[in-house]
Amino acid sequence: MTGDDTIVAISTAAGTAARAIVRLSGPEAIPCAQAVFTSPHGPLGRVGPFRTADGVAAVRSAGIEVPCRAYLFRAPRSYTRQDVVELHVPGSAAVATALADTLVDCGARPAEPGEFTARAFFSGRLDLSAAEAVADVINADDDAQLRSAMAALGGRVHRLCASAAEELADVLAGTEASIDLAEEHLAFDSPGDLASRLGRVRDELGTTARRAGDMPETAERPTAVIAGRPNVGKSSLLNALTGTDRAIVSATAGTTRDVLSASMTAPGGQVVRVQDAAGFAAVDDALGSAADNAARRAVARADAVLFVVDAAGAGDLAEDLALLADVLRSNPRAPWVLVANKIDVADASADAVLADLVRGVSAQAAAPPRAVATSCTSGQGLDDLAGVLAECLDLSADRTARAMGLHDRQKRCLASAAAAAGRAAELMGEAAEVSDAAELVAVEIRSALADLGQISGQIVTEDILGRIFARFCVGK
Repeated sequence: MTGDDTIVAISTAAGTAARAIVRLSGPEAIPCAQAVFTSPHGPLGRVGPFRTADGVAAVRSAGIEVPCRAYLFRAPRSYTRQDVVELHVPGSAAVATALADTLVDCGARPAEPGEFTARAFFSGRLDLSAAEAVADVINADDDAQLRSAMAALGGRVHRLCASAAEELADVLAGTEASIDLAEEHLAFDSPGDLASRLGRVRDELGTTARRAGDMPETAERPTAVIAGRPNVGKSSLLNALTGTDRAIVSATAGTTRDVLSASMTAPGGQVVRVQDAAGFAAVDDALGSAADNAARRAVARADAVLFVVDAAGAGDLAEDLALLADVLRSNPRAPWVLVANKIDVADASADAVLADLVRGVSAQAAAPPRAVATSCTSGQGLDDLAGVLAECLDLSADRTARAMGLHDRQKRCLASAAAAAGRAAELMGEAAEVSDAAELVAVEIRSALADLGQISGQIVTEDILGRIFARFCVGK
């Protein structure tokens, strides 16, 4: 990416809509737009900043003109701090694509993924945490992620890092002054006071890193796979959890063979993809073998497994245990839940059925499994199952409006900064005079500041920047 040329991209989502937006940014943004846009009110170059002009845009490749409204944002008061022009045209993908191609012919360059936001970052318009939040807002898969992303875009992460960096820099100044001005007989803060300040920074950063929710690198949803013997109610459970009729329900064993997917909203607002791995069983025919392979791949990739047993016929668990062993071998890392389905027609109570099942299954697992009794007919236990699934996927913690969502890289930087501040606090706390530990403390504080700088973007490598902006779609 370079910042001294003019870029163009379609900035609206693919597909048909009321309007499409073609965006330009760079020193020639206004002349390029003016080459295709005409208005009865005069040239676009005469339009003032933060103004609009109605007219038509000439789509040369199609030989047509389309209604167009131009929005003008002059440097430096724009998203990229360059001249920015947005051309709003009727929401036809063909029209938007042809218009963008025409603007390339006029001298603009097709933008790379995330290049508009990258220019905002490099120009100082956004710090790196806010730039990352732009992609998080676009990719947010539920309300909790959106709230966290909007908070970061509003400066929440920036303010945390800036406050900690200011405190660390102030302690660093006093620490280094004790070395440079040792012979001046000046009064400095005591080692205990400086250690306390460093300890508060350590605690704040460490607590934030531990408690922050996970912000995914993509919009990929967590996946829970339903497995079990034929005719235990897997399809009914998929329909009941997701509120759809995605799966065919029949008393005939093996009615469903494909891996079926639908979405459910877990407690806390997270969206979970639920799959019915109906084909996971030993079969003889070629069609069944293909279904079995697809089901095994689904189980192997799952973030959690719901293993379903028929509560009404739970006397002999031999076949269930054999299949469960196969499931656990296919995905030993994923947490799993034992689901005693059809509890409404079981001879014993839910508690008694669960107790018998857990005793029978515990020998197969390293630890007693989580177990829930359900009925897809009466709805019994479905809310409990959704809650247990959310716990297995770690979706319930810190997903309120106040929760902060951070990427793994950001968490690692905060934890590393907290550790460095903690080491500095320990060194300073053991010193009789500030100057006794000043040099070692200064090294640790500078390390903490460098970690914080990787979040704000003050200290960051090209490799990290490349990975961050690769997450963006073109036009953002």
